[in-house]
Amino acid sequence: MKKIKVQMLTEENFAPFGQVIQTEGRAFGGEAGMYNWYEKQAQVDGAETVSVNLLTAIQREYVFRKFEAHDRTTETVLPLTGGLIVAGIPAGEVTPDRVQAFYVPVGKGISWAAGAWHYAPFPVGGDATCAVIFRHGTGGDDAVFAELPEEMGFEL
Repeated sequence: MKKIKVQMLTEENFAPFGQVIQTEGRAFGGEAGMYNWYEKQAQVDGAETVSVNLLTAIQREYVFRKFEAHDRTTETVLPLTGGLIVAGIPAGEVTPDRVQAFYVPVGKGISWAAGAWHYAPFPVGGDATCAVIFRHGTGGDDAVFAELPEEMGFEL
């Protein structure tokens, strides 16, 4: 089984897949000494109504094959209770040589671009819950699935 190296999440290495959501290095407003407000860190493209969902990623073997993509919306993933490993492929052909993996710690998030291939995240160190935000109805009318020819794994 081919294994891919899990990368630390940076804006530069995640750019082909979408955008990183974080406070580090970002401008903010708010009320000094009370709160910092980081406005418009990501947006949900193609949405009249936004759906905020919770997903609990179950600890399991770091093996994957299946991917999905959404043509009409972005998909934002925000880890709430534990770090996540995500595997993705930029929009286009689903081939093993195009797969990359990223570690997304609590306190950061990602927004998959429309067309980027991804699937359920893998928790690190036990089950982890995350918020998943996209256009309402996406699961029913905007989910395309594909599989790699064989299983792949992660190299931590």
